[in-house]
Amino acid sequence: MIHKKNGITLWEILLFTVFLAVSIGASVFFFFINSTDMQKAQQKYAWVKNVNSVLDDVSLEIGNAVILSHPFNGSSKECFYRGASDHSTLEPESFEEGFIFSDDLLYYISKEPTSTNVTRFGKHRNPILVNCKDGIFNRKSANQIEIYFKMNSPNGTETDREFRRIINLRNK
Repeated sequence: MIHKKNGITLWEILLFTVFLAVSIGASVFFFFINSTDMQKAQQKYAWVKNVNSVLDDVSLEIGNAVILSHPFNGSSKECFYRGASDHSTLEPESFEEGFIFSDDLLYYISKEPTSTNVTRFGKHRNPILVNCKDGIFNRKSANQIEIYFKMNSPNGTETDREFRRIINLRNK
């Protein structure tokens, strides 16, 4: 004799409740991901990542300099150096390279004996950074230099964010 139950069992109610909870959780998660606050946070993260990438490239370039001619002592809006023409002997190049904070911009400059060129810096176009306030290069010691500046975020959510790097000069 087989008994057939009519109606909904406890397992069916439990399974329905689990599926309902998962679908509600997924819809809330996707609503959160698509919110404007989350998109602003993602844009801010991309902006900070880009600025830090540029600073890493600048720090690497200055850190590998053979001769650092400016700032020799103290702080300045300019940093000029000579790279190695031959990396095995560390003979300095005949031309000077450098970075300048001017009019809230950071430029890469290449100085030859007869001319000064504002050219590309690796994969970065000039000006390398825009909206840099109070930018300075500060000589901390004989083998350290600091880069410091403030920037406004591009979407206006943050007023002034400070960026700072201490560069250890390897060839000193």
